[in-house]
Amino acid sequence: MKRYLLRSLKYFLTLCVLMVALIYIKISYEKLPVTFLQMLEIYFSAWNGWAMAATIVVLSATYPRFGFVNKSVSADIVADREQIVNAMTLSGLELCNATAEALTFRATGLQRLTLLWEDEVVVTATPEGVTVSGHRRTVVRAVIRLEGYLVNKHRNE
Repeated sequence: MKRYLLRSLKYFLTLCVLMVALIYIKISYEKLPVTFLQMLEIYFSAWNGWAMAATIVVLSATYPRFGFVNKSVSADIVADREQIVNAMTLSGLELCNATAEALTFRATGLQRLTLLWEDEVVVTATPEGVTVSGHRRTVVRAVIRLEGYLVNKHRNE
């Protein structure tokens, strides 16, 4: 629950910064004779400004729920470790912790900032194979690559 609230707060602040930047760009680009605070007052004197604020609150409150995912893959964490590491590396992740039951990956470079430091992807061994959990976009990209690597590995055997 604490992690969910922290993620919500991060996305709320990010969306607020984005809204402020867009308002500032609008003032600068259209060369409006108003200050930033006057523009905010104009936005929130109309229904549209309040609707935008409500949308930001709803998006930031729900994003941690649908922005993170667990995907299952038919693989063995020991036998297919090379394919797992290669798929994650190609997805911009590097191995930062490895145990017998789980591999933990983190994003590198600017990707960490774009994911708001919620860049941890964990590959966990399950009886059916492995479960990849983390940020939805990163996990889906990595799982697609991993499945391709596994098909090629079995084809070559």
